[in-house]
Amino acid sequence: MKLHADADERVITPWAKALGIASIGALALTACGGDGEDSDQPGEGEAEAEAQVEADLDVDIDSESLELITEGTLQVCSDVPYPPFEYFDEDGDVVGFDVDIAQGIADVLGVELEVVQTGFEGIQSGVALNSESCDLAISGMTITEERAGNMLFSEPYLDDNLALMSPVDSEISGLDDLDGVTVGVQADTTGDEYATSEGFETREYPDSGLLLQGLESGQVDAAIGNISILGYQAGENEDFGFDEEIDTGEQLGIAAQSDNQDLIDAVDEILAEMDASGYMDDIEEQWFGDGETPDEGEDEGDDSGDEDGDNDADDEDDAAEDSDEDEGDS
Repeated sequence: MKLHADADERVITPWAKALGIASIGALALTACGGDGEDSDQPGEGEAEAEAQVEADLDVDIDSESLELITEGTLQVCSDVPYPPFEYFDEDGDVVGFDVDIAQGIADVLGVELEVVQTGFEGIQSGVALNSESCDLAISGMTITEERAGNMLFSEPYLDDNLALMSPVDSEISGLDDLDGVTVGVQADTTGDEYATSEGFETREYPDSGLLLQGLESGQVDAAIGNISILGYQAGENEDFGFDEEIDTGEQLGIAAQSDNQDLIDAVDEILAEMDASGYMDDIEEQWFGDGETPDEGEDEGDDSGDEDGDNDADDEDDAAEDSDEDEGDS
């Protein structure tokens, strides 16, 4: 039996459980409280990054001793849009689970938050950090051994296994049913890596929105990706269901430049306080539970990131072919 990917189901499952651990064209997006002007068109100029859950964190960090690229500002690389971790709302503000975490860190450090829109390839390879495009990378990124060789990771802040999703009226009920069918994946993600390693016939998409459109249109028979992303994208659409959870032990982390150990140590202290104070539970409920989240706005005119400003179903074929250049998260 398929498990519908609706919001109520996401509340009762441990699919996106926040951990209790002690824990390149770039567009600058100035956080709430800054002086940047709103942009009617996300992707052009500056826009506010709007935290949805207020943080009240009691942790003492000597921010003046930390090495930041720009004094008084915490620059965070993020692959926008990648809902529910980071995306533009209808007002052109950047919101999401990662944005709330980034704002909480900036608040503790007593600095302004600046979100730097960056393609995921630049983030996961370490290029964005090592070229000093930003101080931290917070973008729904899975901690892997290869990535850890190019950057420093914080303690994990989220568990996020993979899952198999297919239409509820299909004959697919698990991984054993994927012989002879086409599986959609988001390019350069752990879902892509897993499906390829298992020998499944795959079709790549540059983002999860196009992946779900491909599944809906019948371009692919099933999809493999992170539960948090597929579940959010499918929303309350009863046409899709989860068939099987794939226990990969994936954990998401925050990254810093390889030689910036002090900053990562500070991040770990703040993550631990987020957990102890209940803040992490609050934002988990907001974004992966039954909290009311902002609607997604139009990502028009954005050609600086990995989306190319193009989420039209009519362009799925071109997008799939171009996925080597347009990477997604995880």
